[in-house]
Amino acid sequence: MLDEIDATETIGIRLADRVAEIFSRNQITPSIALQELQQLQAEARSLAESLAGITTSFAKLGIGKEDLEAGECELGVLVPRLFVDNLLGNFADELKDIDRILGVFSELTLGSRPGFEIKTISSSDLSVFLQLTPFVAAAVATAIERIVALYKNLLEVRRLQGQLAEQGVSKENLSGLENHANTIMTQGIEKLAKEIIKEHKSNVDPGRKNELSIELRLVLNQIATRIDRGFNIEVRMAEPERASEQDGTSDAETDKLFEQYAKIQDATKSMQFLRLEGEPILRLTDGKSKPDNPGIE
Repeated sequence: MLDEIDATETIGIRLADRVAEIFSRNQITPSIALQELQQLQAEARSLAESLAGITTSFAKLGIGKEDLEAGECELGVLVPRLFVDNLLGNFADELKDIDRILGVFSELTLGSRPGFEIKTISSSDLSVFLQLTPFVAAAVATAIERIVALYKNLLEVRRLQGQLAEQGVSKENLSGLENHANTIMTQGIEKLAKEIIKEHKSNVDPGRKNELSIELRLVLNQIATRIDRGFNIEVRMAEPERASEQDGTSDAETDKLFEQYAKIQDATKSMQFLRLEGEPILRLTDGKSKPDNPGIE
């Protein structure tokens, strides 16, 4: 979307790279640097003014942003078109996978899988927004945060693999790097799954513990695989209201809501777009896709 509105080069990491590039040139002089920085500033100002004009027009037309009610939660998933080959059937299958992934966290926190209400579906970038309870949302956000932390350790490996591939190193000779990355992620997910089961053991039916543990490891693999392939997953929650005599909510219930709110706020600091370089590197068993297949069967 940023590419389509010609904004990619003017914001965020790419803008920082352009600034660093100006100062890194060996023969550059301060006056030339100033000229180039002024050009970047003009581009950024033009983009900002255009976006400000759009938001002002939206306000005049009564088109506002979608605000959450107090204590309300939503999860947004951006599905890369390449992951589903831009085919409706594959996208439908992916939505079923998302439902299955969230269902595991629902059973862990609520003891059941009641399903998830759709809030919005965007066709421009294949995004879906779902309504979650605070407890499910907090569990999902915490798990994703930990997987992202694990994956960040592999970004340099992925980058190096891409550079070596560009230099003509064969896939067979690169297998060592890939195996190393998958071993790290597999071990990390194994540990994470045990931690999550332990954290929610009071909600887990003892008769389902072993089966749910296996299913949890598979869905954690699925989440990691999707992050590796460019998915973006965000969880947000509006701050709850304090208990009052009128709404009949107890202090204990309100405290639990604020506890989930705090977990989500802490987790979302790390749930952001990752700067992915090179080809996907993970080949995890997720119970559906073949380990060497980045797409959907």
